Amino acid sequence: MSSSADLDISPIAQGLSESSIRTVANYGMTLPDVVPLWFGESDIPTPKFISEAAIASLQRDETRYTPNNGLPPLRQALSDYSNRLYDQTFTPDNIVVTVSGTDAVMLACQTCLSAGDKVVVITPVFPTLFATPELLGANVVPFALEQSENRFVLNLNALFAEAKDARAIVINSPNNPTGWAASQDEIKAIMEFSRANGIWIISDEVYNRHSYEQDCAPSFANEMQEDDKLLICNSFSKAWCMTGWRLGWLTLPQQLTPTITKLIEFNVSCAPAFVQHGGLAAITQGEAFVHQTLERFRQGRDLVQQYLGDIDGVTLYDMPATFYAFIKVKGLTDNSQPAILEMIEKHRVGVAPGEAFGAAGAGHLRICYGSHPDKLEQGLAGIRDYLINFTK
Repeated sequence: MSSSADLDISPIAQGLSESSIRTVANYGMTLPDVVPLWFGESDIPTPKFISEAAIASLQRDETRYTPNNGLPPLRQALSDYSNRLYDQTFTPDNIVVTVSGTDAVMLACQTCLSAGDKVVVITPVFPTLFATPELLGANVVPFALEQSENRFVLNLNALFAEAKDARAIVINSPNNPTGWAASQDEIKAIMEFSRANGIWIISDEVYNRHSYEQDCAPSFANEMQEDDKLLICNSFSKAWCMTGWRLGWLTLPQQLTPTITKLIEFNVSCAPAFVQHGGLAAITQGEAFVHQTLERFRQGRDLVQQYLGDIDGVTLYDMPATFYAFIKVKGLTDNSQPAILEMIEKHRVGVAPGEAFGAAGAGHLRICYGSHPDKLEQGLAGIRDYLINFTK
């Protein structure tokens, strides 16, 4: 049998690493009664009113091509939604509908990056955000958040020194995996740096409604001007529990919309009509659901603090946003998979390896606390027992 190298595959594609999160999950799913805390999704089902809107669209035989940049009613609803959250006057021309938040990231990178460009990516971060620029041939430079006691901190002066000759900065706030969120003052400073130096900002804000301190996390949307080099990626997956629907959007200066629209044609053509009608229901009817799920996640966050907050050798960081706990574990190497596999075997609970989120995540574990409290308590009890023994 020929190897992949014999087939002359692109060196960039060949060099991509397999997701260590998937490796752990694939093993855990072969065993019975394992509590899965490895993926970034809750176990709350998509609300029925969203599914019913999609079903109604299918029953109307809305299965043909749609406009590249999204159905007009959905783009209007997204601009109205954004104006409620932010101090802005966006129009539908500031919105482009995408086939997932991942697609939004790809389109954003294709809009502003070329092979050889330097891209500074703030880490730890979900692997898509450094893999996508790499796929386009960019030179990705990770910039690690600093750790101060039990908090993650962004050193703006160091970031600006690193990025002064960059083509783009990629930031995910609120952040997966750490739960860190930039302040509005930090976002404003980054935007001012962008304008002064002509540097693109790609901001992944898919967790912006999962803030425990305010209705919406600080956002680059509050700072956007029509001549900014700014692309904001968002998704329906997290706030409305629609991970499998694959629907997202970009918020951007109007002059970028024609370029993005052309790119959509040659990437995915368009998002399906029935999926967009589900998204329209989410945006127009889903505010109460967002608040209900946030309260569930707040309960999960409290359980994490209760079970893991007092273990010697374990640092549990502040969790102001998202539904993740990122814990530093004494003695954990830059390959945490053996420890996690042992945790799965002995305690029937699985988490995500910290190193999956870049070198800055080594020595950490990510726990998604979006599960039902009963299941979460079972999983956290197993994690606690394992870590107490591991850190002795």
